[in-house]
Amino acid sequence: MPAYPRLDDLRDTFLSDGKLDVRMEQMVRPVVLESWKRSRGFGNSNRFSELPLHSPIVSDSVLLRAARPILSTLADELGMSNASLLIADRHARILETWISNQDLARKLERVGSVPGHTAAEEMVGTNGVGTPAADRKASMIVGAEHIADVLTDFACVGAPINNPITGRPEGIVTLTALASDASPILPSLINQAAREVGRQLVNLASMRERVLLDSFLSASRLGRAIAVVGGDVLMENPAATEYLHHVDKTTLWMIVSESVTASHPKRTVRLETEAAITELNCTAIVFDDELIGAIVEVVQQIHTEPLNALPTPPTSPNWAPLAESLPGTSQAWVYAREQAESAMRASLPVVVFGAPGTGKFTLLRHMLDRVAPRQTPAVLDSQDAQKDVETWFTELSTALDEGTPVIFRHLDSLDEVVAQRAADHLGAAPTLLARGLVLGTAGAQGSRALEPGHQALLDLIAVGRIDMPNLRERKQDMRSLLHVFERKYASAVSISYTQGAYTALSRAPWPGNLRQLDSVMRGVFSLGRRNEVTVDQLPPAIAAYARRRDLTMLEQLEVDGIINALIRCFGNKVLAAEMLGISRSTLYRKISGYKLDEERLFL
Repeated sequence: MPAYPRLDDLRDTFLSDGKLDVRMEQMVRPVVLESWKRSRGFGNSNRFSELPLHSPIVSDSVLLRAARPILSTLADELGMSNASLLIADRHARILETWISNQDLARKLERVGSVPGHTAAEEMVGTNGVGTPAADRKASMIVGAEHIADVLTDFACVGAPINNPITGRPEGIVTLTALASDASPILPSLINQAAREVGRQLVNLASMRERVLLDSFLSASRLGRAIAVVGGDVLMENPAATEYLHHVDKTTLWMIVSESVTASHPKRTVRLETEAAITELNCTAIVFDDELIGAIVEVVQQIHTEPLNALPTPPTSPNWAPLAESLPGTSQAWVYAREQAESAMRASLPVVVFGAPGTGKFTLLRHMLDRVAPRQTPAVLDSQDAQKDVETWFTELSTALDEGTPVIFRHLDSLDEVVAQRAADHLGAAPTLLARGLVLGTAGAQGSRALEPGHQALLDLIAVGRIDMPNLRERKQDMRSLLHVFERKYASAVSISYTQGAYTALSRAPWPGNLRQLDSVMRGVFSLGRRNEVTVDQLPPAIAAYARRRDLTMLEQLEVDGIINALIRCFGNKVLAAEMLGISRSTLYRKISGYKLDEERLFL
């Protein structure tokens, strides 16, 4: 190696060995080195041809409406002769681009820097979209600082867009140019653009959010420790953050909203935690005669110490972990279980969102088996409400009166008037809500706009939220899931699978999710003739996947995006291409290249 190794040699050495010596580390900018460490931890390679296709985009999102006028103006000012602008969501999925130079446009298209594709760091390593999303601060990544070889011709400068009201990151603005055109002034330029988009988000915010923001700004002028809390919004000045850092906003809002009302707008609240006792002066924020938030002023705080004379309470709950009855180790499923157990520990009402067949209702039953083991829940299905709404409400009223847990199934399919009436019932009898014994299931959120009645019901129940992954996101869990169905349906004690059978089961897209897998395995085990499952025992639509080659993680992400679009568009490739933001010819080429038979997706 030469005395002064090239940056791409340093990068390749780091990816190979996992470390650099001290002299080498000094040749790499700290922000880049930290990103390289994360990228290597994700298993990133420098060998891939383009950013992977992720999922369809929503072209009229609030973020895009806020960004378009600002970034269009910036594009005009720069002339965009040798650069492009893009906006991505908080997960580094590219939403829209601005570019006029056709040569650069072709280069960026070849590497997949187009709407619908993802530049997340865990997928493609260090880059000017995913790295600022991960760091939550502006980053400039130039040439061989990128992990991927296909990106080393570019200099990319990205900055996060933060919502001034909620404080949440909403997206990323990135400028891309050739590496030879990199300039140290670019980060400040893009940071300014990101701040302007953030301010525009405030202008487009709902009136409720504007009222909360105005209340916070007005109260903060007093120079005290001030916070404003309301629903999913928490705004704090630095003094309040110092006192309230150990309290999450959901807990704070639950305590405050139980104390102040529109008719009793001022209360002093005593907030006790293991760390401190905090006295808060709370003032209601009312909009249209409705409590939407509260101004919280920290009056005093006394730090406490645990009493050594008393036994230390157990840090774990006295119920069995969900993993014992709902096994699986995939990241998506572990996260869903963690969401569920967090809601159980906090006694929160919960809504489980997800596609049909993902196991939403099953998860809720397992949760109630732990937190209310001796009670049989009242299960209120939207279909039953359509048949006999008065009987449906009688069952709801009985459950609320008797303190019986309630599960609303398919609550987003309720008639809007019924949903509002159900919300009124729950609001008038909040005891079950406070105990976390009102639960619900709904389709994947975002599938359609919510009417006021549905929103009112969700506002009460969806204090805790669990997002169920599709089965194709849980391929790592296939072996555990098959064991569940073996115990449920198989007569033999020990079942084995040929390589072809297991490969087919793992690679199939499973549009019907766990419900479809359950049906397939019930059919297989109903034969009861063998201890070994072979390909010929599987339905032809599933068995066909035994012949497909193994896909890399990036290829599988692209396949999943295509399959999701085809399923949502009922196999219409024209609509699917439009949803994915790619040309029909590109979609046809990828379907052919991956040997996807879209007809099998609906079998």
